[in-house]
Amino acid sequence: MNVQFVSNSKGKVTAVQLPLKEWQEVERKLEAFNMAASIKSGVEEMQQIEKGELKAKTLEEFLHEL
Repeated sequence: MNVQFVSNSKGKVTAVQLPLKEWQEVERKLEAFNMAASIKSGVEEMQQIEKGELKAKTLEEFLHEL
């Protein structure tokens, strides 16, 4: 990854630059990670409902969360 750091007059790093294609790849990976985390959370919630630890939601409640 071709990363460049931008610093201020005191030498403190204030920004990072990378090529657009590399940034787009970072965004793609982050989106995939977030989707996987959301699915994992949903599975855990279903398991809690099956164990009686959490009350199931109605379809209306579920859609309202979206």
